[in-house]
Amino acid sequence: MKIDEIDLKIINILKEDSRVSISEIARELNLSRQTVKSRISRLEKEGIIEKYTVKIASSLEDAKSSVYLLVETDEEKFWEMDEIVEINRVTSKRYLVRITVSDLSELSGIFEKGKLEVLEIIPVIERKVKERPFRARITFRCDYCGKEMTDEPIVYRYRKKFYVLCCKTCLREFKASFG
Repeated sequence: MKIDEIDLKIINILKEDSRVSISEIARELNLSRQTVKSRISRLEKEGIIEKYTVKIASSLEDAKSSVYLLVETDEEKFWEMDEIVEINRVTSKRYLVRITVSDLSELSGIFEKGKLEVLEIIPVIERKVKERPFRARITFRCDYCGKEMTDEPIVYRYRKKFYVLCCKTCLREFKASFG
């Protein structure tokens, strides 16, 4: 499973807008449509791209309330419950599970579905989610100085194109070259 800087650029473009066309990605990266299509297919086959999704406005998502449950169970089938949004294993049999419900009657129905021993119910008062860029250990070549790097690059977007830079100096000089 080898990812290069072009793959990373494609991933970041798709992460920004999963509905962007292959033609648009090809134009943005100055590649052929077939190259982009084959790279996306390879990323899907290798499991790097698992699915394409929609980000719903937080105002709509708040229509249901999040509740965390500290549960203990031997059953792993409870993961298949529709209301479960997130599961975190904290010990061999204990899980911190986030569910979304619209009211308390729906919450009691969840207890009946799975063989869960609920140890604690923790309502969520406020929820903030931090967007994180995709990270992978790969070798990059700086788009300004050409230096090879294996540490985390600086990704700069300019006029719908992504550029990979090795340091803040290259970023400053790169920006200045457009000015």
